[in-house]
Amino acid sequence: MSTTKVYIIDTKDVPEWLPLSLVFWPNYRFEIPEKRLFLKEIMAPYTKPFLDIVSDIEEADFIAVPVDYFFVLEHAPEYLARVYTFAKELGKKVLLFDYTDYVDRVPKLPAHAVLFRVSVYRHHKQPSEIVMPYFVEDLGTNYAITPKERGSSLIVGYCGQARFGSIAKKWKAVAKRIAQSILLRLRRDVRPAVHIRGIFWRNQVIRALRKGGTECRIIERAFYSLHQSGVVADPKDIRRDYVENLKECDLALCVRGDANASQRFFEALSASRIPLLLDTDVVLPLEGVVSYTDCVVRIPFDDIKCISRHVDVWSSTHESSVFVEMEQKARKTYESFLRLDQYFDLVFDRERSPYKTILYDA
Repeated sequence: MSTTKVYIIDTKDVPEWLPLSLVFWPNYRFEIPEKRLFLKEIMAPYTKPFLDIVSDIEEADFIAVPVDYFFVLEHAPEYLARVYTFAKELGKKVLLFDYTDYVDRVPKLPAHAVLFRVSVYRHHKQPSEIVMPYFVEDLGTNYAITPKERGSSLIVGYCGQARFGSIAKKWKAVAKRIAQSILLRLRRDVRPAVHIRGIFWRNQVIRALRKGGTECRIIERAFYSLHQSGVVADPKDIRRDYVENLKECDLALCVRGDANASQRFFEALSASRIPLLLDTDVVLPLEGVVSYTDCVVRIPFDDIKCISRHVDVWSSTHESSVFVEMEQKARKTYESFLRLDQYFDLVFDRERSPYKTILYDA
C-alpha cells in the first residue's frame, strides 16, 4: 500500500523544547535523550516512516500535529486552534497522537479530529479516539526468546516497579489517590476504582498471588527501569534481569502503569509469552481485529482476590500443546498487528482498516 500523506502546518508558535511525537521519529530522526533508556534500541527497527510528510497541502490525506496532543493542548493551544481551523476550511481531518501517561485528562476534540493514544478507559472512550500500541523492544528477536513447554506447575513472572522509593513518596501517592477518588465520586464516575495508579494495583495483585499459593518469580523494584531518573544500578544488569524473568515465566503478569496500559503486555507478546493481564477497564489496540482471547489471560480488576483461582482453572484446562500454541499466537499477534509499522499499515489501509469510517468518511 502507498504511504498515507500528511501535511504539517508551520510550528513556529510551538515551544521548541516540546519534543516531537515518537510517531514521527522515522521522518525526522531527532535525537533521543540518553535518559530514556533503551529507546534507541526500541526505535532502531523503524526505518520507514509511518506517514509521508508532504509540502503540498493538495496531496495530503490528512493534516497532522507532530507533537503529542496533551503537550500541545497545554503549551500551544493557539497552534492547535489554528490547525483545526485550517483543516476545517480545507475539508480535511486532523490526526493527533498522544504517547503521554495523561489518561485521566479528557480530550476536547472537534468533529474533524482523530486522536491516537496509548491508553484510555473504556467507559470514557470517545468514538474519535483510537488506541495504538506502545513502542517496545522486540525481545523475542533481540534475546532469542521462543515458545517453551510449560512445566508441571504454572509460573507467573513479574519484574518491575511495585514499591515506592520512600515512605514520603508512598504517603504522597496515597494522599493523591484519596483526593482523586473523592473528585471522581463527586463527578459520578461509573468506575472510579480503575483510575488508581498502577503501583497500587501491582501491590494488590502480587499479594493476592502469593496468598493464593501461585508459583511466582517476582522481582519488585522501587523505580521505573526505562528512565534514567531513579535507576540505582547498571541499566544493562537491570535489563538482563528483566529478560531472564520473562524467559522463565509461563504467564507474564501485566498491570497498568501511570497510564491505563502496560508496556510489558506488548513485550511479553513479542517474547512468545502469554500475558496475565489485569483488566482495569483497558482498551487494547485493534480489539475488533485481534483475537486476544487466543493468547491472553484476562482478569477483571474487581476479582483480584481470586486471581490464583483463575490461574489454577486456566492451567487445568490448557494442556502443554495448547499452551505452546497460545505462545505462538502471542508472537504472531505482535508481529502481525502490534509492531507500529504493521499497526499503521492496517489502520491507514482504506480497504482493510477497522477505522475507515472514522478516518475517511466525511
